[in-house]
Amino acid sequence: MAAVGAASYVVSPSRPRIILFGDSLTERGFEVPGGWANSLAYNYSRRADIVNRGLSGYNTRWAVKAMPYVYGTKSAPPGSEVLFTTLFFGANDAARLEGPAHSARQHVSVDEYGKNLREMVAYVRSCRVQRVVLLTPPPVWEPGRKAHQISRMGEEARDWPLDRTAEHTAPYAREAAAVAADLGVPCLDLHSLLQQEDQWGERLLVDGLHFTPAGQERLWALLRELLAKEWPEIRPEVLPMHFPPWEAVDQENPGATFAASAGDGGA
Repeated sequence: MAAVGAASYVVSPSRPRIILFGDSLTERGFEVPGGWANSLAYNYSRRADIVNRGLSGYNTRWAVKAMPYVYGTKSAPPGSEVLFTTLFFGANDAARLEGPAHSARQHVSVDEYGKNLREMVAYVRSCRVQRVVLLTPPPVWEPGRKAHQISRMGEEARDWPLDRTAEHTAPYAREAAAVAADLGVPCLDLHSLLQQEDQWGERLLVDGLHFTPAGQERLWALLRELLAKEWPEIRPEVLPMHFPPWEAVDQENPGATFAASAGDGGA
């Protein structure tokens, strides 16, 4: 049986990439089957490779220093096209100086946070990555955060100050949104959007900060909506699929199927 429509597909040793750069909220995007990074990977299957560079515990001060190891450099940018990248920091920058020792170590001031975000966007653009999405830190649900603190550190932590609070996190979310608006970068304002959900704290945040499966699904739905609005040209359904479907493989000469696809611009 001859190959059918094989040349309309792409065969290439590399695919476009989507780079997810953030803290544990990104790293845990593959945590559950419905994780937001899992959903992204499923939807872009055979169209783009998902690169998860979530670094648990990182603030923007440390993330700025890691950028050359994530995006390459201006003289040596990523080898394959980057469809878009997400920058999802702030939850650790917003850790309180007055909290436990670990939160004081992670803390970065709002002013420095904004400066670091600007530097990060500029760096990404210098590496020829033009589509950038900033995500604000999510809101903090304090009852869940306190319960997590006690379960992790013992009953004595009941009287300790929280490492993160709703009031202290809000200015960081506003700063991220302001930086995005100033730089002309799309912003997914999770801090505002999640609080519009019914029972958002208990339903969407497992420990007052990280996402439950329902929270992961909601993040993905919001991100998908933003991407379709901002860049319809990179919706999964309009991108070429890599490798032909099995029905299109020439049974008598399989190699010819892939050669035809590669000759169509994939190599």
